[in-house]
Amino acid sequence: MQPSRLRARLPLFLAVFIDIFSFGLMYPLIVGMFHTGWVAQAYSPASRDAFLSLAFSLFPVGMFFGASLLGDLSDALGRRRTLMICMAGLAGGYGLMWASVELHLVWLFLAGRLVSGLMAGTAPIAQAAMMDTAPPDQRSEAMAQVTLVNTVGLVAGPAIGGVLGHWDFRLPLGLALTLCVVTLITLWSSTLAGDVAKRKFEFDWREPFLLFVRVRMKPALMAPVLAFFLFQFGFMVYYTFIMIEMQRSYGFSTAQIGLFSMVMGCGFVAGTSFGYKIARKLLGADTRVATVGLAVCGVLVGLTALPMPASAQVVLTMLIAISNILAFVTLLAAIASAVEESEQGWALGVGNASVALSVFAAGLLSSLLSIIPSAAFEILGGLLILSAIVPTQRLTTTNTEAVAAQ
Repeated sequence: MQPSRLRARLPLFLAVFIDIFSFGLMYPLIVGMFHTGWVAQAYSPASRDAFLSLAFSLFPVGMFFGASLLGDLSDALGRRRTLMICMAGLAGGYGLMWASVELHLVWLFLAGRLVSGLMAGTAPIAQAAMMDTAPPDQRSEAMAQVTLVNTVGLVAGPAIGGVLGHWDFRLPLGLALTLCVVTLITLWSSTLAGDVAKRKFEFDWREPFLLFVRVRMKPALMAPVLAFFLFQFGFMVYYTFIMIEMQRSYGFSTAQIGLFSMVMGCGFVAGTSFGYKIARKLLGADTRVATVGLAVCGVLVGLTALPMPASAQVVLTMLIAISNILAFVTLLAAIASAVEESEQGWALGVGNASVALSVFAAGLLSSLLSIIPSAAFEILGGLLILSAIVPTQRLTTTNTEAVAAQ
């Protein structure tokens, strides 16, 4: 990347980093807080599991409603202004969660999770900003740059959240709040490609539900969106339950869960840095890359249900993360390529809403742990990822026609 282009994109990369950093930071913190922290001490096991399910699922509920709103807002107000709104909202959400730990009020923590979910929209906005300047044949590469920043945040977030949370649950929340404020100030004083209104903003409270109705009006979007949803749902089932499994069955502490998540983040970085490039060179078309990524990821997720030592789970999660990137990058690029430039914000918002629904459903499933073993959910996750191969086979024709139309 040229130095001038890199400097222009640094504020965007910083905003993406803090969004995904704070997301990765929360999972080891939640598992530790609701199993060994003050929540576990203050409430009965039944109430604790109910609150745990809400802590996982309220974030994607907010994300579902916020994704479509922020996607359309970024097309109407410009990328930078919308990113600033996201940073301010994230700061408020983490302020609420910090206060909940200080005051031992679980409802404040749940409110903070909901607010942070509403504002968790920087990734699709950043992806749309990348798409503003990237020609169709370079969109996968541009998406990989944003994904690389995401993966660095995923490495740092769980590790810092787990280690700091092992000492004091307030420390990682205070750090996230501080970083949000710093990022907001940086965005305020910067310029950003794509910071231009593309169309008039029209607010509709039904938009989150109409978002998927609009997909039906864009036939080229249906295959990549369906494939992306099945893939993300399966992976989030694995991601949620492997964290709980490592704590309950392997006795991992909050710090160890954070470091385990960091290993997964390292796999994401490896997949983004060289895994995708190697796969693209060997396999050629993005459809083949996505298919191989889904097949390998699905099989490996299913294998995690087998009895094995903790060290084997660590190796598997690294390999799962590498194969995950192959599908993640190519399917998101397919979504962006299926619409015109003026609609890429909301199209990628559909992808973000799909992630939100996946996290929400996986979080709700955690309430069934008392009657269904975690191994069954890990098998389910693998099967869902493998099922995404079917709609992926329709991407070649669909996306060729979409790019030609643009």
